[in-house]
Amino acid sequence: MFNINDKNLINDICNEFSHTIEENEKSLKTDGVTLVHPIDKEVRDKLNNLITSGKETMEYSQVKELDNLWIMLMNKSIKCLRLFDTREPFLKNCKKTPVAYGLDKLKKYHNRYSAFESLLYGASSYYRDHVFHAVRTWMLGIFCLLKPMNNQKFIDKITIDGCSNEQFTKNINFFEKISMWTVIALCHDLGYPLEKSQQILDKTQQMMQEFIPNPNIWNNFTFSGVQDNINEYIIKFMSTKMVLAKTSERTNESENIENVEDKSEYNKYNSNLYYGRVQPKYYLKYTKSLEHFDHGIISSTIIYKMLLYFLESDFNLNDDYEYKYEDARQFFIRREMLRAMASHTCSDIYNIYLTTFSSILFLCDELQEWGRKSWNELYCGLQPNAVKLSIDKFTPNEVNVCEEINMEQVDEEDIFIENLKRIFQRQYEHYKVIFRDGQYTEARQFNFIKKMKIQLKQSGTQENNIEINYALNAQDTDKFEINLEKSYQYNKDEAKQKIKSSLEYSEYFEKVKIN
Repeated sequence: MFNINDKNLINDICNEFSHTIEENEKSLKTDGVTLVHPIDKEVRDKLNNLITSGKETMEYSQVKELDNLWIMLMNKSIKCLRLFDTREPFLKNCKKTPVAYGLDKLKKYHNRYSAFESLLYGASSYYRDHVFHAVRTWMLGIFCLLKPMNNQKFIDKITIDGCSNEQFTKNINFFEKISMWTVIALCHDLGYPLEKSQQILDKTQQMMQEFIPNPNIWNNFTFSGVQDNINEYIIKFMSTKMVLAKTSERTNESENIENVEDKSEYNKYNSNLYYGRVQPKYYLKYTKSLEHFDHGIISSTIIYKMLLYFLESDFNLNDDYEYKYEDARQFFIRREMLRAMASHTCSDIYNIYLTTFSSILFLCDELQEWGRKSWNELYCGLQPNAVKLSIDKFTPNEVNVCEEINMEQVDEEDIFIENLKRIFQRQYEHYKVIFRDGQYTEARQFNFIKKMKIQLKQSGTQENNIEINYALNAQDTDKFEINLEKSYQYNKDEAKQKIKSSLEYSEYFEKVKIN
């Protein structure tokens, strides 16, 4: 069992994972070119300085340091991804160095996001959560990718969403995958202010109706003209997959393949040409998500428009346009980042494989609850350090986690039952939708298992603890069990009936078992 907190994650990244990082650095032949990446020594040194003595979590007074780290990680990630794009000159000419164009615009947006968040929560300028959540989600993902839990690292099993063979995945190197994850984790919530703004306008209109019968409030964010065309283009980009067109007779003489692990495989694929084909289901689901102003897809459109790295993506709407192998590989790298961010708030998309970045983001985003501030929507009446996470297993076939929640501050029975209802709604029900049965889900091989230990206010020596166990199984029956046997407060027929009544609304209620 691995105890997850800021201190332990940073220790693993800076110490245990250093050997793996340095081995991969040595294995790449950059011939005098400086290799920068988001877990290099400069980043690890900066991480080491974030934890003060005797503390397990980063302090909210360190927000400026986190802002600088956020920019540094984004900068190094884009530079790393450009470095290994064989169409660019950097590996062939050490006098050329990659630049993360557009990062200055993203930085300004990031700062505006921070100002909006402080306004939203009525707090001072440093009292905010999003940059901490983004960095913690990133660190948790690095842990899951690099921690060997079944004699193999998860990063070696990463696959491309919707790509049935390994012709592209095998030729995305270690640092490209780390850079992809870094961009995904740090940017996945950038669209949150715009989603929240829509909700604020809706609430404002409802309040104004108390004074004006038909308030004339601009209550809808809509796109039109060129903006609509750009958004549609981005959605088609995210919804497209590459299919083999034919094999060309061109040679590989101009290709730089020094950093390809299996050159014979690369040479075989390098003669292929591909067509881009829009997947209609993805297109419709992402269009609907944008229509609802879900912040995941807004995040994808933001970074596509702001970063030149995405604007220069090789993508053509013509069905007969032919992509060379490296064009297609680079398309998938960019598309995977955008698709992961867009999918994490689009419940119409369901996950078949755990080994995609979409699945990893969804789980790491959901599991990152430690150290959240009091506006956290998941539980009511908790202190920031009331939630502790431990991971028993994170493999392509099983995720097994445990969450310890201190609810000693929650005295009211109604609030506690509301918290149980939220756990059921926002975790079990939500996960059931994302990991639901559907077409091709027979291929699903992973189980998600979670144990929740809830500590309530004790009275003398009497125990007052509750345990929740739920499992989403690939081939077996799902379950959701609430064990009240160790709670003097709720191990009563009346309390059990109240809990039962709060969950009876759900179509999944038949899976609930209360002991």
